[in-house]
Amino acid sequence: MLHGLAAAHAGRIEQARGDRPFCSLDDFARRTGLSRAVLSRLAKAGAFGSLGLTRREALWHALAEDQKELPLFDAGKGDGGRGKAEGGRRKAEARIANCKLQIADCKLSAINSLPSPPSAFPLPPSAFPLPPMSAAEEVLADYRSMGLSLRAHPLEFLRAELDGMGVVPAARLASWPENKPVRVAGIVLVRQRPGTAKGITFVTLEDETGQANLIIRPGVWKRWRQAALGATLLLAQGRLQRQGQIIHVLVTKLEDLSDRLKALVSQSRDFC
Repeated sequence: MLHGLAAAHAGRIEQARGDRPFCSLDDFARRTGLSRAVLSRLAKAGAFGSLGLTRREALWHALAEDQKELPLFDAGKGDGGRGKAEGGRRKAEARIANCKLQIADCKLSAINSLPSPPSAFPLPPSAFPLPPMSAAEEVLADYRSMGLSLRAHPLEFLRAELDGMGVVPAARLASWPENKPVRVAGIVLVRQRPGTAKGITFVTLEDETGQANLIIRPGVWKRWRQAALGATLLLAQGRLQRQGQIIHVLVTKLEDLSDRLKALVSQSRDFC
């Protein structure tokens, strides 16, 4: 369900975790060999929550991952080649270990030389306090990554504002009087214009209580075309109609409320 994740990537994850559970994001990255871009996509989707990482923490770690391996030696051919490769590998490991010790000594010397606590000294990713995401930000991140959320519905966070605008929850339409004016709002799920409908467009909206079906005649569609085509969160005004068990709203006016969703999240897009 994750947007942009290839089946091959999923297969590599399944194969790697078949050996033993992942214990950290570093362990996951090493065993799957997935690119930094794929790790970032998984992090934004909250896939590393089972490893004790929030979206932002996971993304921070994913961006720090370096999947490139240095070509320290080339394997030879035949038994002699394998022996040479083994010797080269050991020498390379020794050089790497020595470099790590030198780097550690340099860092320690740099810290000890500072006259005050090293607030500006580069810290490991886990040492940076990342602000937690709000519940609304978490839900919208789910929608960006997967198109849905099991946490909540975005309109739950806008219900008080929608109530003030006279918007009726979808669940109340079943008891709403026929032909009475009504206002509904929701995430646009479907836009359909069958060839046999004489230009009429059918739209399905979803809020936190259910779905509302709209019938939009050609003249109304043309007048409110920008909102009808471009809105993620759409408000519709019209009259309720019933045909047996089918309930729909015959629309007279449309309004794009997508900016209300954007207002739920902070302006910074550095992390998710």
